[in-house]
Amino acid sequence: MSYFEKKSEKKYLIKLYIKPNSKNQKIVDDGEFLTIFLNSKPIQNKANKELINFLKKKLEISSNKIQIISGLKSSNKIIE
Repeated sequence: MSYFEKKSEKKYLIKLYIKPNSKNQKIVDDGEFLTIFLNSKPIQNKANKELINFLKKKLEISSNKIQIISGLKSSNKIIE
């Protein structure tokens, strides 16, 4: 799990690869990254918003605790 790094007691960094405009939302572990398939197109920040909502539901935490640290306009992202 090289995509998962513990930063402190309650903070983690996760390396993600995002595939927007997919038919189904799902998470796939490919070893180096977690690949997340999203329905939204990468236009006007829609895919980033869907990503945060998707992670909020899966991790059962509030959306203000999820931050995109790197890759706002890229498929490769780092989430804290």
